[in-house]
Amino acid sequence: MKYLDIESFRTLNSRLSFPTSSGDRHVVGRLEAYSCKVAGTDKKLYRYLENKYQEDLEEAKTLSPEQSSLTNIVSPFGPLTQSASRRTLFYLIATLNATFPDYDFSSLNADQFTKDSSADDSIKSINTTLLNVGCPATLRTSRMWDIIDDAIKLDDCEVYSYTPDAESDPYDEEAPVWSFNYFFFNKSLRRIVFFTCRCVSNLEELESLSDQELVFGDLQDEPGETELYPTSQHALRGMMSIGGGLKF
Repeated sequence: MKYLDIESFRTLNSRLSFPTSSGDRHVVGRLEAYSCKVAGTDKKLYRYLENKYQEDLEEAKTLSPEQSSLTNIVSPFGPLTQSASRRTLFYLIATLNATFPDYDFSSLNADQFTKDSSADDSIKSINTTLLNVGCPATLRTSRMWDIIDDAIKLDDCEVYSYTPDAESDPYDEEAPVWSFNYFFFNKSLRRIVFFTCRCVSNLEELESLSDQELVFGDLQDEPGETELYPTSQHALRGMMSIGGGLKF
């Protein structure tokens, strides 16, 4: 996967780190864009995953249809018997490896990912999560979804999320209160935007964050601000009525 350095993402990432309205927690988010261009290490990963699938397939032949995971587990990417489905799984795993280079996600299974019904649903979920913890006005007025749309064309994306277990969670040592990991995948552009975010709860966890990640938001933001990522159709559709302040 080839990392794409998008300048507007750098600005957004600085605004995606902020203290919650309660003051005892801190939100740290990150947006990264990747081209699905297979490099040397990615080729090795793809061969590994394909060999693993073939081994699983051979083992499945010795099992009954009821026992075979390959025939019973519904992949969010489609049937794993199809190479296109396995390639999507590979792209997501390769993105995680590139985003968290200190971790190896090659052992992940397809059932650790889910496919969202639409980009709008993902946007609503992300907006609600950030609003509920008191995202600062600098973020609410940053046209975030317009910027993401410019990079990935949201209407043409499939959206997947990753819910790690304790062994495969790159944030496990921080013990976050919550976290999310979304992949916006545009097959036509052969590009992925990865949006990851977590909320940490105490000073020890904050001390573990890098200086680059820990960029505080504007503590003087007024809580009454009602504008959230304005102008784009995705931002408008993603707005939710919270406490009477935001409207569709």
